[in-house]
Amino acid sequence: MEINGPLKIAVIDEPDTQGWQLVVSFTDEFKRADLASQGRQFENYVRELVEGINALPEGDRNRDGMAIVYQLCSEMLPYIREGQIALEESMVVEIGQTQAMSLTDFLDG
Repeated sequence: MEINGPLKIAVIDEPDTQGWQLVVSFTDEFKRADLASQGRQFENYVRELVEGINALPEGDRNRDGMAIVYQLCSEMLPYIREGQIALEESMVVEIGQTQAMSLTDFLDG
């Protein structure tokens, strides 16, 4: 299942690490929007993630990947609404090997 939104997400697999890195940045379109619009767009994205998660059965690898993205986005939502995240910067999140596998499946569609 593919959910398009305000984020660009890449997974980096470094052979000498215990897990994978999730590199998150914002789309140019999202960065150009005004603060109110950014808040609405991000809230809608979180809502779409919840709907996507609920539409898939437990144990589905896409559901697991979406859940990881949802966790990150739900934590970021209040800061997006307040304009407290530097949208021009990328974030790097380290994820354990077993979780990253399902995230990779989700991102690869």
